[in-house]
Amino acid sequence: MNVKFVDGLVEQLKGQTPLQEMDGNPIYTLMQQKELGNFKFAQIVRDMHEHRPMTEDRFGDMKQEPEKNIRVMTSVSGDNASFAVVKRQPEADGSYAMLARVNIAKGPTGKWQLDDFFTSLDPTGFEKEEAKRYVDLAAGIRKEYKGNDDKFVADFLQGLQKGEDVWGAMTTADYSGRIDKIFDGARREEQQRIDAGEKPMALRKITDDRIGGTFTGYSKAETSAENRTSVAPTLRNGR
Repeated sequence: MNVKFVDGLVEQLKGQTPLQEMDGNPIYTLMQQKELGNFKFAQIVRDMHEHRPMTEDRFGDMKQEPEKNIRVMTSVSGDNASFAVVKRQPEADGSYAMLARVNIAKGPTGKWQLDDFFTSLDPTGFEKEEAKRYVDLAAGIRKEYKGNDDKFVADFLQGLQKGEDVWGAMTTADYSGRIDKIFDGARREEQQRIDAGEKPMALRKITDDRIGGTFTGYSKAETSAENRTSVAPTLRNGR
């Protein structure tokens, strides 16, 4: 493992200074550190997202960068790491409705692989009915980006880190212009499930676990007669 790179990045995150510009995507570089445990990896990704350095404005005053509108919460178990993308502000009951959830796992060679990529059919929220329907994009991403699905995830997370919304981060990660095809395939698969009598896919709301910024994860999506996260059950503190 490149200890110097990992430790250097951690030290930068502890300070209130902007991260140094790096060639490529530092999240993808972290993914290549095969001896880096999933808990530490997830923690660094979360800390990168929450990083708010002090920068000088045009008047010469030092001000801290504002918080992003989106949080990235994490959960790890075994060789898995899950990233829940939620709005910054919780709902009245303290829970967060998920905008997306990405589950990745280390394969036999130590390479990260995409297991699940849940989001709504309209991550922009513009088409209200489509925004209430959830799909898993993972199969399409793996098919279209053979062997590079981990790079897609890294670029998606980096887009969120830079302040993009879910749709913006996905289109940034979509370096081959295949995201619409991926959505079309997921839409067909979900409709086939429903036509076969299965319930619509849903994602549970979550709350902060015992460690702030973490949640208890699931390897698969839940289904419900209602498919809006706003009415799905809330998972609270691992219970």
